[in-house]
Amino acid sequence: MASLALLLLLLVEPPAPAPDSGSAASKASAPAESRTIVGEIVWVDLPSRLVLIRESVKTTRVKGQPPARQTVAMSVAPDVSVTRGKKVVALDELKAKDHVTARYVATETGAKALSFRVAEATPTPRPASGDAPSTAGGN
Repeated sequence: MASLALLLLLLVEPPAPAPDSGSAASKASAPAESRTIVGEIVWVDLPSRLVLIRESVKTTRVKGQPPARQTVAMSVAPDVSVTRGKKVVALDELKAKDHVTARYVATETGAKALSFRVAEATPTPRPASGDAPSTAGGN
């Protein structure tokens, strides 16, 4: 399973650009820019703490390329709190098709979660309407 996760991680993450000559030291000291993804969980690998998230909305069109949904394999460290609504939950409570918003930073070893929120899955009550069958007379 770990080899499958590593393979998916390599397929999902774009290759890191080659460093410019002379500016590698300045890039190493600069903090990485955080990104946010809104989407749904494809799978969760508990032993390696990896979560694969497919973006819900296609990215904006880049000149010469069609819009596409991103898929990010993200590691969730034990110190990163995973919340469902306002309640902190364990990583093993996550499942495929859960809707999430995750802020992460891309590193050479892959995406690292900074924050991880799961949408509450409580059904919303439907408003009463006149379409319900009547129990009063009318036979």
